[in-house]
Amino acid sequence: MSILNLTRPNIPPLTKSIIETRKNIMKMPEMVLHKMKFDNPENIVYVGMNECKTAQILPDGVNTIFTDGLASCNSVALISRNKDGYPIVMLSHYGPSEFSQVEQVKTIEKQLKTYGAYFDKKYKAKVFYNVPGYMSEEGLKPCVNNLFSKIRTVFDKFFKHNYEEQIIPYQRQNRPAGFSTANIFQFDTKNPNQCKMTNVGEHEIFFDI
Repeated sequence: MSILNLTRPNIPPLTKSIIETRKNIMKMPEMVLHKMKFDNPENIVYVGMNECKTAQILPDGVNTIFTDGLASCNSVALISRNKDGYPIVMLSHYGPSEFSQVEQVKTIEKQLKTYGAYFDKKYKAKVFYNVPGYMSEEGLKPCVNNLFSKIRTVFDKFFKHNYEEQIIPYQRQNRPAGFSTANIFQFDTKNPNQCKMTNVGEHEIFFDI
């Protein structure tokens, strides 16, 4: 199976029809993936709120990891390679409070200790922050967030600064009905080095591992 196109060309308008509303909801990327996970659970990993999970992307194994329900929460993803050359992905989703940030950092550090032996540390890891933002004259900007400095301390220690970051803010306020709240990572089963990240609001980024 190649990478699925989960992104809708536009968000369906509100309707008084309960049937149409339900159809529209079920077309949201996260709802499509929840159904797929129910039907085929071995290929998809779901990360709930206040969770952090790590998955190896292997042939005939996991090809998708995602979380949803991001309103003011922070989702942090780490993508690297295992020692056989296959992608290894860590995804977390925690609330914005100071307590939740501390817990998110602790959990990420624990996951790195648990699965650290699988990582090929010669590979330059990729870190993605999908975080709440605000609208400025220059466009969407990330809100002030103490999580970045906290997590960098952990990543610097584990990867010896051998990683790159991308901060991707999402619209937190004035969101239309049916706005996707998912952060999704899909890998091509024929070429797992190819990945598509779909952030809150269904913004797609394609990249090679």
